[in-house]
Amino acid sequence: MTSFFQRVLAKLFGGAPSPAALPAALPSGAPIARAGRTPPVASPPSAAAAPAPAPVHPKLVALAARRPLMGANGQVAGFEFRIDDRALRRLAMGADPVAQAAHVAAVLVAARLVAMDGRIGFARLPAALLALAVVPKNDTGTVIGVEFNAAATSLSPEVMQGVAAKVAEFRAVGAKLAWGAEQSMGSKPDFLLVRATSPEAVAGLVAAVKAPPAGLENIPFIATDMASVDDLERTLQAGVRLASGRLAASDMAKTVAEASPLAPEVGRVALLISKLAAGADTAVIVGDIKGDIGVSVRLLQRMNSASYAHLGGVGSIDQAVMLLGRNDLHRWLSLMLMQYAGSRQLSSALQEVALWRARLVELLAMERGESEPGRFFTLGLASMLGLILKMAPAEVVATLSLPPEGAQALLSQSGPWFVYLRTALEVENQTSSEASVVADGFASAARVLELSGEAWAWAAENTVRGATPAA
Repeated sequence: MTSFFQRVLAKLFGGAPSPAALPAALPSGAPIARAGRTPPVASPPSAAAAPAPAPVHPKLVALAARRPLMGANGQVAGFEFRIDDRALRRLAMGADPVAQAAHVAAVLVAARLVAMDGRIGFARLPAALLALAVVPKNDTGTVIGVEFNAAATSLSPEVMQGVAAKVAEFRAVGAKLAWGAEQSMGSKPDFLLVRATSPEAVAGLVAAVKAPPAGLENIPFIATDMASVDDLERTLQAGVRLASGRLAASDMAKTVAEASPLAPEVGRVALLISKLAAGADTAVIVGDIKGDIGVSVRLLQRMNSASYAHLGGVGSIDQAVMLLGRNDLHRWLSLMLMQYAGSRQLSSALQEVALWRARLVELLAMERGESEPGRFFTLGLASMLGLILKMAPAEVVATLSLPPEGAQALLSQSGPWFVYLRTALEVENQTSSEASVVADGFASAARVLELSGEAWAWAAENTVRGATPAA
């Protein structure tokens, strides 16, 4: 009897692959460069000698860590998936075609599930492993990035023919394909794929967007592995369609120095947060909210939204505060600060990422049995607020009235709370491993990434696309 997940896979793939569909493994001990760049590989032996791939286990799909894929409109357009560098090295040394096929399937299934939810699922795969992929009946919404070694001669003609054939199969079922402009595949890509890991590479990418390679003038660009938000915004403003990379400022001190003064409302909301954290009487908090028309209106709108429809309507600030509770009021006020992010290119995307990170840190704290996990939500939010509002970390600590453990985690990347923030950042940067998460007291990497998926779902539900996220 097949499991529910196996039935889902069958639907996604359009049936189980036959042994003959599976090409040979990478040669034992073959080096695989970092960031998914493929090594030289020999021509594969007869495909018929390879064993049939094993079913893809749900936990392996969970291990396909996602990274936000930013769109030209400044929102999270979808998610990027790839096989991490450590796994690629293990797969190369083990020369196990079943394991290789399972990892390829995990990345493709994860991307396909995102596409089924209406966003772009971007799967990055080394060209040498693409031949292991099983083509589904329908792959609309999925983008497959085919990554080649820098040397054009790294793959044999036979392997290249197999890659080109697989590209044609995926395109026939609705997938879009991306590869570098320098790579000849017998057809044009749907996207030009560029890794922009340095300032020089970013400058070259911007120049290429303005003056595309001959014959590729109308093909949009996907840029990956950028080092900062500044690079992401620069390339998107230049005309890149989709981009991914680290969500950090290239120079935070410069960013803060060049920031415009914060809106007066930020100070008033911060004062309310400070009073809540200090344990001020609820009557005092209610009085302060009543004295701020903007906060009062937003709080009543929130309490009369669909999320609280079961309450039958809330007509006063006193009632709203009582029903919301001090902890959730603290969270709502903290989220409200993100409304003042200004007009930077990625404001909307950064706010959704902030919601994800805050929720994931909270879920991680719950996983380890922390008594007040809501405080960790604020820590996760604090880790993004400086970038969003262009505030120095010390100013963020003061604004959100973080406790000493939270301040230590944010300012010196140490202390008992930092484990949660570090784990979230490793997931975000696709650098988490089984060893690191177990050492930090979590059950497994699969469990952490399962919580990450829950956090992304929560963030999507609590973000108004193209507008301010709902608190």
